[in-house]
Amino acid sequence: MIYHVESVRPAGISARAFEGFAKSFKDPLLTNLKEYLSGMRRMSILKTFWCSVWRSLGYLGLKSSGELIGALRLLRMKIAFHGHGAWRGLKERGEIQDIFLSRWEKDYLQSLLSRAEKTFSRHGLKDFGISEWKPESWKSLEECGFSPYARSVLIMWDLRKEIPKRGNPDVEIKPASRSDLSKLRRIQLRSWGFFIPPSFKHHLILIAYLRGEPVGSAYLNPRTGNIDFGVHVVKEFQRMRVGAAILRSARKVFLDLGFRRMFVVRVLRALTKVNESDRIALSFYMGCGGRLLREYRGFRRKARPPQARHPPIEEFID
Repeated sequence: MIYHVESVRPAGISARAFEGFAKSFKDPLLTNLKEYLSGMRRMSILKTFWCSVWRSLGYLGLKSSGELIGALRLLRMKIAFHGHGAWRGLKERGEIQDIFLSRWEKDYLQSLLSRAEKTFSRHGLKDFGISEWKPESWKSLEECGFSPYARSVLIMWDLRKEIPKRGNPDVEIKPASRSDLSKLRRIQLRSWGFFIPPSFKHHLILIAYLRGEPVGSAYLNPRTGNIDFGVHVVKEFQRMRVGAAILRSARKVFLDLGFRRMFVVRVLRALTKVNESDRIALSFYMGCGGRLLREYRGFRRKARPPQARHPPIEEFID
C-alpha cells in the first residue's frame, strides 16, 4: 500500500491502540503491554540510558486515511548521575521508545518525532533522547538528524535449556547478606573497577567461593528475572568456570521462582570500537548459552561524523 505523506498525520492514541499495533510486529517481549511496562519499570533499578526511572507521557500514532501506520511511546525520564555528561544541566529529559512503523520512511518518522518534540516542550522538557532496538530504525534516525550516544545489549536465556558450560566443581555458591557487603565490594572492584551496592530489598545475592575465597557474585532480581549489573568474577579467577557456576545457580533460582527466561543487560563502554572488557563479557554470556534479544542504541541530536562506524555485536564475540 502506498501512503501519501500529505495525508499522514500524527496524533495521540490510546494504550490499547498502541498495543494492538505493536503486537502485529510479533516482538517476543511485547506480547502484553501491561506486563511489558511493569517489567520495564522494575528494571529501572539499572539506571541505564534506556531503562531508568520514568513516567509515561502517553502514546503517539501516525495515521493515513484513518489507518494506523506508526506508533511510539513517550516518557519523562530522570537522568542518572552517570548520564550527566550526555545531558548537561538537566535533571529530566524526554525519551522516545518502541517506535513501530509499517515502513521505515524518513518523512513518516520525522512527522512522529516533530510531534513528540512538541509534546515534550509542552511538559517543560528541554531535550529528549530516543532508545531504539530495531536495526532497520537506526539509519532512518540518522537521516532525521539524530546520532548515537550510547549502546547496550539485552541478553536472554531460555531457562528450559541447561547452561551449556559446566561450572567449576570446586566453586561453592552461597547466598549473601548485609554482613557480606565488604566481600561484594572487593569482588566488584577487582572485576569491574567500581562498586554498585545491592538492594537487599530487591535482590537475591549470590557469592561464589573458590577454596574459601570469595571470587564472584551476582545480584538476582526476583521481580524481573534479570541478573542486575551482570555476573562478576575477580580478574585473576576468570576463565576458571566461576562465572559458569554462577549462571547455573542463577538459572536454578529463577526456575524455582517460576521464570521461563533469564536476562542480563550490559551497557557497552565504547560506540565506535570493540572495548576489551565488553568483548570478554559478551563472549562469556554468549558462550554460556545466552542470545542477543535486543541491541539498544541511544540517539540524540548531536553532531557526529557521518562516517563513524559502529561495530556489529558479532565482532565482540570470540
